[in-house]
Amino acid sequence: MSTTKYIVNNLTGQTITGDLTINGNIVITGTTNTRPYKVYTALLRQSGSGDTQNLSSGAVTKGVTYQISGVGFDCTNVGAPNNDDGTYFVATNNEVPTAYGSGSLVYNTGAPTVIVLENTIGNIWFEYTDIGIYTINCDLFIDNIEKLFLQSGKPNNASSDVFGYVDLFQSEGLSVYMTTKDFDTNTLSNGVLSITPIEIRVYN
Repeated sequence: MSTTKYIVNNLTGQTITGDLTINGNIVITGTTNTRPYKVYTALLRQSGSGDTQNLSSGAVTKGVTYQISGVGFDCTNVGAPNNDDGTYFVATNNEVPTAYGSGSLVYNTGAPTVIVLENTIGNIWFEYTDIGIYTINCDLFIDNIEKLFLQSGKPNNASSDVFGYVDLFQSEGLSVYMTTKDFDTNTLSNGVLSITPIEIRVYN
């Protein structure tokens, strides 16, 4: 005796255990993920030293990491996962936030800017730590630090005066660190990242 399995329309979180036969076409309007990991791939640029700035009006810059400092903001249209005081996010466009609150959006001109190619991990943001040292943050790293796979490509220095190399490594805490060094002097240096690819995987 065969058992009929049903999928209820518009009900999330459904699971079918066993074989499934489809007599006809199937159309997927969302995304599928058959890989054993979540992934973040991006191209990074960085120049200059760390300098903290505040933005309280006008458009954000795509690829820049901002921190909401204050209340009454609505920045979800430009990439923020929420509007809480203290939330970090990378701007996903060059638009004006829906609402500026009492306070400002804080950013550091020395932090890497990013072109996101693929992101199934979630909210990831970048900070300037010191000369040639940058932090890559994500809440998902907290409980999965032992499941991280990190790799970076060689810097494309066509637009940079510094020829260098990049290292990615995980800390014992909550973050991933990136260091960049001048190839000739083997010292930490800014201005090395120029369309530099990175990939972070968080395995299931």
